[in-house]
Amino acid sequence: MATPSDAAYLLGRDPEESKRLNAQHAFLVDVIGSTPIHPSIPTTNLRSIADAATGTGIWLMDAANTLHNHHPRHNLSLHGFDISPAQFPFSSLKAPRHEIKLSVQDILQPFPKEHLGRYDLVHVRLLVGAMKEVDYPAAVRNLYDLLKPGGYLQWDDCDTTAFCTDDPTPIDTEMRQIIVDAVEKLGLCGNAPQYLHQLAAETGFVDARLYANSTADKPHLREPARTWLMQVLRALMPHAMVKSGEVEDEKKAIERAERLVEEFGRHCTSALPLVNLYVLVARKPLPVRSWCRCPVM
Repeated sequence: MATPSDAAYLLGRDPEESKRLNAQHAFLVDVIGSTPIHPSIPTTNLRSIADAATGTGIWLMDAANTLHNHHPRHNLSLHGFDISPAQFPFSSLKAPRHEIKLSVQDILQPFPKEHLGRYDLVHVRLLVGAMKEVDYPAAVRNLYDLLKPGGYLQWDDCDTTAFCTDDPTPIDTEMRQIIVDAVEKLGLCGNAPQYLHQLAAETGFVDARLYANSTADKPHLREPARTWLMQVLRALMPHAMVKSGEVEDEKKAIERAERLVEEFGRHCTSALPLVNLYVLVARKPLPVRSWCRCPVM
């Protein structure tokens, strides 16, 4: 995940964060259905694909491999955008027979004209901790403009309502309160998936649907979910505490976060770690054809 707003961004862009982004990818794909492209999106006509806030480009790599396996004769155009090149592995990536281009772009700003109306699929993932609520309408509009008529938007994002399936412990409550306080003080969106669903219709998308996915019904993901949650909380909470003003000293924030995360990890040996990942799928409408009834001569 990378950000359109440094003031709101709760994670880092260092090599450790890049490793975490790559490591989390397979887990997130498993949560939504074992494919990077949501199963509700037909892949037959997907030739041009963009990934906004692409981070390391890992989603694009997987999407390219998936499409190549299903449609080996298709030539693909693949482009990743991010506000910072810090996590780009290099200027371009190579997937099987397809080049992935990476470029710097803030999704809160209009994209260059050469990208408008160009893509069959635009993907975004995990901006809930990166973007202020007031900025969501501009982001959705700019992504809408990237799509061809009939093209699809796929936006994967989390909620932060719970961390495990049983009754919350004092540790769960304290961690959640840290996140809730940061969301409120930084102007982030506390219900991003639901808000995105609303914005999709307001922006002009059709067939917008919000798919709820959870580890609650996937016990085989217990350990990956525990690992992922601990990594995210360990990376996110110190930044949340410092940026929200709850803790001034970064060292103290890290120490407090580490204590909470370790206790949470021990609790998850008996409780099922809970990750709620929503996928918004929406389509840009095809142009309306006008029919002319000419008089019979």
